[in-house]
Amino acid sequence: MVTSLLSRRPSGHRRGADVTLPVDPGRAWLIAVAGLIANAACWGTINSFGAFLDSMSDEFGAGLGATALIYALPSFVLFVLGMVTGPLADQYGPRPMMLGGVALIASGLFVTSTASNLAVAVIAYGLGVGLGMACFLVPMAACIGGWFVRRRALAQGLSASGAGLGTFLIVPLARWLIDEFGWRHAYQVLALLCAGALVLAAAVAARPPQRVPVGRPSLRRAREAAAAGPFAPVYIGALLMTASLFVPFVFLVRYATDHGIDAGAAALLLSVLGASNVASRLVLTSLAGRVGAVRLYLMCFALLPVGLGLWLAAGDSYAILAVFAAVLGVSHGGYVALSPEVAAELFGVANLGTVLGALWTAAGVGGLLSPVLAGSLIDAAGYTVTIVAALGFASLAVLAQRSLWTDAKPAGRPALLTAEPPAPVSAP
Repeated sequence: MVTSLLSRRPSGHRRGADVTLPVDPGRAWLIAVAGLIANAACWGTINSFGAFLDSMSDEFGAGLGATALIYALPSFVLFVLGMVTGPLADQYGPRPMMLGGVALIASGLFVTSTASNLAVAVIAYGLGVGLGMACFLVPMAACIGGWFVRRRALAQGLSASGAGLGTFLIVPLARWLIDEFGWRHAYQVLALLCAGALVLAAAVAARPPQRVPVGRPSLRRAREAAAAGPFAPVYIGALLMTASLFVPFVFLVRYATDHGIDAGAAALLLSVLGASNVASRLVLTSLAGRVGAVRLYLMCFALLPVGLGLWLAAGDSYAILAVFAAVLGVSHGGYVALSPEVAAELFGVANLGTVLGALWTAAGVGGLLSPVLAGSLIDAAGYTVTIVAALGFASLAVLAQRSLWTDAKPAGRPALLTAEPPAPVSAP
């Protein structure tokens, strides 16, 4: 996704300009589908952690906050190290990075399944899965971006929708595996399935024919963006948004079972979240050109407090919880899918990878701290206080970006983004 935006520059023959070569549309779309499979395998596996939480907490004799570290650490590693693995993939090609990512994810899941204590599980899952996803997903997104010109947004939306699809499919599978074989064997099965899917995706991936020379990330550019007006509200908003989002991601299933809902039905709530996540990514990215990416992005922020209010009022009502999960999926899916386009509109495309990498550290920090603090708060004070805290953070995220509401464009993109290079022969 980063490379796709970086490649939107006027063409020319000066040094560093895009070189547009013929593209095989069939192969390009095959790579986009491979991205969907990769996102489904990676995000479906990590988002299934809520189904594992109770079993692992009981096995290790740990509280919810401590056990949530297993989920929190890979989220931090992924978002922080993605700004390193992306440039490495540009330099050495996507496939070596992806194959390394497969080995890390599979071994991380397998070692987690054999862990004798919580510390081993945190290190194995956090570093293995987190670093593996950084090595796989960021290069995969960059690879897809280089294979498309005219339908780049659609291709990236198709690939990104795999995250919701994987959540929809893998969470109930994980719940069934846990019920039938225990959480350890469940992780071993997921390790094999994930490795198989990712090897297939890596085999399809190839250097794009449109080569965009990428130098070292410009720290000066990141500092310039930080000094600009929009950077602070966007960063703070993202930090608060992710701090709110990760609470239901990790604890919604546990909340449902604690309120008397069957474990299988509780896990299905994450499938509802995944389905709405898929729909929002595809629909909102298709509307961005007409409605305005920034405006839709801010609407996703405004939707989150509404959803958390539903959770606060839900009690043991499965219907309300299902509606909340759907609202959460729309808010999260749109936020993630629109973030690169919003960053390009606000900061331009020069060194956009560095700017996005700096912004995404907010998600890493939020993902690291939120599950641990929320779990500890649930242990100490219960769900109501925790949900109110998440609702407060979500509301503050909206307020933090109030200056962007007045500047949001109703439709279209700025000139920087509309200067597309000439379409290659048979460009998909």
